[in-house]
Amino acid sequence: MTRNTLSATMAAALTVVALSAAPALTNPAANKCVAALSPEGKLMHQTVAPHVQADSDIEKLMRKHLRGLVMGGKLKLKTAEANGMAVGRCLTLLKG
Repeated sequence: MTRNTLSATMAAALTVVALSAAPALTNPAANKCVAALSPEGKLMHQTVAPHVQADSDIEKLMRKHLRGLVMGGKLKLKTAEANGMAVGRCLTLLKG
């Protein structure tokens, strides 16, 4: 891969990431919701939020993306269960 191709690929990837984060930055209700989460809840939110789309099934997204944190020991199952409802409400606000 040439340097120009690599640079173009990286620029495109960064643009996609920036655009996917834009709704969270412009949604004061979502920001306020996230601020009230526990540190573990914030970790859960940060893990799932980039994948939220207008038609997303939040519960399925959470299961898909948080399972690795639990299995990897970064998040305890009981903690994930205790924070799940609050995180899900915050993620729903990102759907627009």
